[in-house]
Amino acid sequence: MSEREEGLYSTESLKDITDTGSRRRPEVILSAVYLGIWAFALLVFWCFTNGSDAMGFSLVFLWVVLPVATFVVSLLIGKNNLWSRGKWWAVLIFGLMYLLAEYATFGLAYMIANSFARLTAPEPGMLLAGGLISALGLGIGSLLGRGRAKQQR
Repeated sequence: MSEREEGLYSTESLKDITDTGSRRRPEVILSAVYLGIWAFALLVFWCFTNGSDAMGFSLVFLWVVLPVATFVVSLLIGKNNLWSRGKWWAVLIFGLMYLLAEYATFGLAYMIANSFARLTAPEPGMLLAGGLISALGLGIGSLLGRGRAKQQR
């Protein structure tokens, strides 16, 4: 091999390595951002609210912050085709996270207040709500991503 071919080969190898690393970065970043928002919601509930703040917490976090975060992260996953076909698992995962947010706050507080005398089951409607929000974001994001791909061709 000539020096030029060696230089091309090493540059292409380096480019492949950096592409692989940067390809994984958006998935990790989006996952960390969503988990951070989710954990912050639980932290606020358990550390900074009392019984009179329940409605405010519910409106802010369960009706606005978490659904918007779910929609935006799902939209970005769909638009950038992260995880390719595996991206549709996000619908189930976001549904579970939304269900767990409600269960780890209000459900657990109710059980603690009753000294765990009565255990409550998670609300299946929360799974459906979170999954629908995520599916809407993924669907719109996938359509936007397809449109962008067609424009680039």
